Amino acid sequence: MTETQRAARAASLVEKTILGFIAGAAAAIALIDVIGMIARSVTTMTADAVTVRGMALADPSAERISDAPSVIDATFDSVTLSVEGLSTSPRVLLALADLLGVIGVISLCVVVAWLCVRLFTGRPFTKAATWGIATASLIVMFGGLMSQAVRANAHFEITDELGLEAVGLAGFEMSIDLAPLGWGFALAVIAGAFEIGQRMQRDTEGLV
Repeated sequence: MTETQRAARAASLVEKTILGFIAGAAAAIALIDVIGMIARSVTTMTADAVTVRGMALADPSAERISDAPSVIDATFDSVTLSVEGLSTSPRVLLALADLLGVIGVISLCVVVAWLCVRLFTGRPFTKAATWGIATASLIVMFGGLMSQAVRANAHFEITDELGLEAVGLAGFEMSIDLAPLGWGFALAVIAGAFEIGQRMQRDTEGLV
């Protein structure tokens, strides 16, 4: 074996090791997210006391803090509540919002692990990879946006059920984070690039 062949073999081994590490890490993250989501959903549906984060305030001012020297203004973004005796409907909405928020990350990790496997075998540009990335882009956009809407409705039901508007919580408030759209569009572009790569790979194989 020549020096060039040994160097090429070593480089190939390093590449495969890195791909294996990335695939394993992506799969582990997806598994951890699935387990965490199930655990949180069970807790939300069965626990006597439920912790609800990010409840919007009708009056977000923090006058005592704003009275401090050099502080021009101060506000509270949200409040975290621990509530008892919550009915089934808001519990279901909270669990569903958590599910929708996590499925995008899970699908993305699955696609990354799958692509690493395809790169390991030397055939990354396949129809399954293209469709997998395109599907992940849709899931990221849908899950990311819908989780915000479902969570806002859950907070509204909690506020209404417990009569929390009287103590300063907002009746219905929803802030939209458009980051899932950006991630989804980026994945869609990658899916398009893989479609072009698939055609080029097929054409090249036809010439051989």
